Amino acid sequence: MIKTRAIVLHRFPYSDSSWIVKALTEETGTVSFIVKGGKRKDSPFRGALDPLALCEIVYRENPNTELQFLKEASVINWHPHLREDLLALAKAQVMAEIVLRYAPAGVPLEGEFALLEEALAALDVPDNKLPADDNSEVKLPAGNSPEVKQPADSEVKPPAGNSPEQDATPSLPAGIKPPAGIKQPANKSGVFARWLLDICELWGYHLDMNFCSRCDHQIEGVPADFHPETGAFVCKSCLGVETPRARPETLAGFEALRTGRAIAHPEFVENALLAYLRSHIGFMREINSLKFLNETRKLYDRSR
Repeated sequence: MIKTRAIVLHRFPYSDSSWIVKALTEETGTVSFIVKGGKRKDSPFRGALDPLALCEIVYRENPNTELQFLKEASVINWHPHLREDLLALAKAQVMAEIVLRYAPAGVPLEGEFALLEEALAALDVPDNKLPADDNSEVKLPAGNSPEVKQPADSEVKPPAGNSPEQDATPSLPAGIKPPAGIKQPANKSGVFARWLLDICELWGYHLDMNFCSRCDHQIEGVPADFHPETGAFVCKSCLGVETPRARPETLAGFEALRTGRAIAHPEFVENALLAYLRSHIGFMREINSLKFLNETRKLYDRSR
C-alpha cells in the first residue's frame, strides 16, 4: 500500500459516475487512477480529486495495469484563492499540462512535484497578504506603460470542511534551489515565468541570465537582446547597432525576473521561456491549455 501526497493534473469522465484522474505524486511520479463513483455527491473522494488540488492519497500499486484503484483521498490544499483568479488558474493549468505531457514517465519526480507545489501555493496567496514591494518595476523605454489592472475576483468556495489559507509567500521547497544569481519573486507576476525557468533548469536546459553569450561578461541591468531558440542573452556592448529581436517588454521582464521584482508585462517573458522550452523538448503535441491562457490574457488586456 502506497501513501503519498499528490497534485491532480487532469481529470476526465470514465462513465456516468466515474473519473479517470491523472496525478503527480510526490514519491512515484505521474500515476493514472480510475475513481469509481467519484461523480456522486456522497463520494468519499469529493473535492480531493479536483484538478490542481493538493491531496493525500492511499492506493495499492498494480504493475500489471495502467489504471490504479484509489483506496483513500483527502484534501490538503484546494487552492481556493487561485481558483478565484482566472489568469492565475489559466497559468496553473498550463504548468500542469506541461508536466503531464513532458515529464519523464515511470520514475519518481520529486523535483517536478516540489516546483509545482511551490508555484500553486504562490498563486494561491491572497493579494492582500503579498509583501509590499516599493521598488517593484523595471522601467521600459518611453511609451510603454507598466500598469496592469486586475479584474475583480468572483467568489469560489472550496468543498465543505476545507478552507486552506496561505499566510505568506511560500519559500522554495527543500532541495530545490533557483539558478545562481536569481532572486525569488515577491509577488504573483513572476510565478509562471519562475516556474518555467526552474523546470528548464531541472530538465537540463540551463538558461543563464547573468552573462552575455558573446563576450561572457556579466550583464548589467536589462539585457540588450534574447534569442529563444538558443537561450542566448546579449549585452549592450555586443549588440552594438544591431536591432534587437526581442521586444523591450520581454527584456525588461527578464531583468525583473532575475532581480525578483514585479514583472510589468509577464506574458512577454512567459512566451519567451515557452519558446525556449519548446525549442529543446519539441511540443509535438499541442498544449491545449495555452489557448485558454491566451484568451484569458486578451480578456485582461481589454480590462486595463
